Amino acid sequence: MEDGKIDHIDDFDVIMEDSDEKIDLNGYYVLPGFVDSHTHMVRMGFSRKWVDLSECETLDEAKYYLRKRVEEKKEGEWVIGVDFDETRWKKTEYPTKEDLDDVSEEHPIIIRRVCGHMGIANSRCLDEIDHEKGMIDEETGLLKEEAVWDLDEIMPVSKEERKKAILDAVDIAHSKGVTCVHDIVTRKDWEAYCELDEEGALDLRVVCYMQFDHSEELEPVKKSDFLSLVGLKIYVDGTIGARTAALSEYYQDDPGNKGLLLLDKEDIEDYIQEAEDRDFQLMVHAIGDRAISTSIDAFIEASERSEKLRHRLEHAEMLWEENIKKIRDIGLILSTQPNFAHKWSRSSEMNEKRLGEERLKKCNPYWDIQRALIKMTFGSNNMPMSPLYGIYSAVNHPIMEQRISAYNALQSYTMNGAYTSKDEDRFGTFEEGNLADFVVLSDNPLGSKNIKDIEVKMTVVGGKIVYDARE
Repeated sequence: MEDGKIDHIDDFDVIMEDSDEKIDLNGYYVLPGFVDSHTHMVRMGFSRKWVDLSECETLDEAKYYLRKRVEEKKEGEWVIGVDFDETRWKKTEYPTKEDLDDVSEEHPIIIRRVCGHMGIANSRCLDEIDHEKGMIDEETGLLKEEAVWDLDEIMPVSKEERKKAILDAVDIAHSKGVTCVHDIVTRKDWEAYCELDEEGALDLRVVCYMQFDHSEELEPVKKSDFLSLVGLKIYVDGTIGARTAALSEYYQDDPGNKGLLLLDKEDIEDYIQEAEDRDFQLMVHAIGDRAISTSIDAFIEASERSEKLRHRLEHAEMLWEENIKKIRDIGLILSTQPNFAHKWSRSSEMNEKRLGEERLKKCNPYWDIQRALIKMTFGSNNMPMSPLYGIYSAVNHPIMEQRISAYNALQSYTMNGAYTSKDEDRFGTFEEGNLADFVVLSDNPLGSKNIKDIEVKMTVVGGKIVYDARE
């Protein structure tokens, strides 16, 4: 390595003779740095100081931890809980406004479901939030979609706090072997990133995708080797967990409900055309089969530059066979999260309860996607951020017919991620002239039976060691 790039690749003896500085990795394995193609870095950074409800097994347990945080706060200060998953509770139930009022009526309290598309607010919080955004039920305190996407937009947060959250999230990414993220941002997030980049404080490649309605008067830009704005994001539906993913048939555990189609075909076409007019890549969130079909039909009708701009369909969990060929023909990239399949698509888990056994069998069809030669990139959506867990999840897909090899899963977390953001000539593979971004692992994921238990020993970005577990 020299000047942050791979200078040359050669036989061991040649490299050892030519190198001034040598690091003995004692038999550990070196791979290109992981590219996490779907992150919410600001959210992940802030979550360190919010109340983590992910391990709670009952509503009472969640309320206990919220009360503990209330005791640390002055009257009127916000209390935020994140990542509750009622499907893992012993008694499956959504919390209500009254449950959170019971915790405190003097503090605005909001808790967000693990999917990020549903939350609950207490009475004090309902008095303070913007009722023009998303869906808000005053009676139950239930919040859906835009009302709960960005909690840092709801409560007062300074730019310095936002920058600190980003740097905290960067530390987490480094510890997971991640050298590049595709991050979904608001306008305020982007401004914070720009300041960090100008200060030379970023040592993670950050490719930003801004929420469409935050992007007025912006254009694609590469600020530095570490920061760029390449795309815009729209939401066509919600999530299976919140029962807001748009389905063509009713939810099995909620008859009469087919979810929410947030945009119709004509709306999506308008977004596609505007994105292409502004030279932006478009990231389209679509999880349910109705949302996916509507999005694909819109691309067929409206897009003229899908392959050139590398538009991407995000999540695409309920992707049926008849749409796979259409995606290939359009040239869309599929950005998927294998950890979703492992966490919620196993027998008797949430997706089976929501969708039933037959629809479950067709969800997250990674082998069918691979066989169709569609570019597929993997991301975590912070659930959790861990490429090794994601690779393990794809290799051990709950539906055996949809399992892919560790090699192909690794591609989706390295070179395919670089390709998605048009960075395949910069990183994602070991090539002379590429940026020296790599990860050192305790074991070889191509031969390990316990991929999720492999340890990240070192992360290197631009030739600089940014994480070193050996110390």
